[in-house]
Order: sequence, then C-alpha cells, then structure tokens
Amino acid sequence: MGGVTLSEWIDVTWTIHHNLPVWPGENQPVLDQVSTVEADGVQGTRLAFGAHTGTHIDAPRHFIAGGATIDEIPLDVLIGPCLLVDHQSEGPVIEATDLEKINWDGVKRVVFRTKSAFFAMEGDFRPDYVGLGLDAAEFLVAKGVQLVGMDYLSVERFESQSDFPVHKALLGAGVVVIEGLKLKDLAPGYYELVALPLLLEGSEGSPARVLMRPLK
Repeated sequence: MGGVTLSEWIDVTWTIHHNLPVWPGENQPVLDQVSTVEADGVQGTRLAFGAHTGTHIDAPRHFIAGGATIDEIPLDVLIGPCLLVDHQSEGPVIEATDLEKINWDGVKRVVFRTKSAFFAMEGDFRPDYVGLGLDAAEFLVAKGVQLVGMDYLSVERFESQSDFPVHKALLGAGVVVIEGLKLKDLAPGYYELVALPLLLEGSEGSPARVLMRPLK
C-alpha cells in the first residue's frame, strides 16, 4: 500500500513529567498514581497541570477578550504545510530584519528553531530563551501567517513586568501560537505539521501533541 508511513513523522512534543520547567508562578505538573496493578489490579493516574504546560497551544482568548478559545480553533489552521526557520543568533529576540530575506509566499505556518532548542526541558525555568520581537510579530501578521511556533515556553522574551505585546499582536490578529516545541534535531525547511490540543471547552490554551513530517 502507498501513502505516508508512521516512521516519517517526527514527534516534536516534550514529555510532561514532574520536573518539567514551567512559567514562573505556575505549579509543576502532577502525575500521581492513585492505584497500581500490583496493589489494586489496575493502574490509575491523577493529572494536575496548567493549560500552558510543556508543548502547548495558545488560543486568542489567552489575551484577547472575545477571542477564539482552544475548542474553536479550526483544524485547517492546526494541520498543514509549515516552514521551519533556523535562527541561531545569540540575541534575545528575532527581529523583523531577520525575516525579510525569507520568501513568505504561501507560508501560513512557521516555527522557529533557536538556541533555546538546546535547553534541557527539566529543572528550572530558563529566562534567557529567544523570543520574537514585536516588529517580527507584526511582520508575520502582515504576511498573513496563521500559526507561529517557538521552541521554548513563550513566543516573546521574558520580562518580569511585561504586558505581553507580542502575544497580543499575534493573538489579536487571530494567529495561533504553539510554544515549547522540541526542535533540536530538525533541519530548516518545509514540513507537514499536525498540532492537536485537548478539546477543552472555553479554555484559552491546552497541552498538545505535535508532529512534523519533512516535505520532499
């Protein structure tokens, strides 16, 4: 039989575990075994973690009053061709000038691989990750991009007193954001993207399972 084989897909999702880094002020994930096969004849696990834990999707409602919630995002935004841009500068942000040399014709989804892709996703939160600058976010909106993905826990750089202008620029334009992608081993180029959140009624975000497949 023809078609795509499972081995062609790359899982770019971080495993949720007790020592996963979380945004400052958020609680660590809890995965408690409330019963075991050995003691009870069946294993059961209680889960407790925020909607923005690990690899996750931000819906517009995260910062935009009246914006779409996670259960309202169309699948045709979350599934389809995607451009992976490799940006290995030591600077803290990706600027619009870094994006101008790229051909954006027909690009509706983009993910960014930065130095943050090499951070270990365990232990303490790393505030020195790379984010998008506001001018870069506005550039992508102007180009008609519908989905933006990053390789650490936020699409914009960490600032303790931030009012999150990059989130607001993207989400306010209806752009879906994926944060916490596992991109260390991926080369730049075009991929097929599948990003599936939990179908949480009325939520502003959700953990997600995200897969990418190189397009030949």
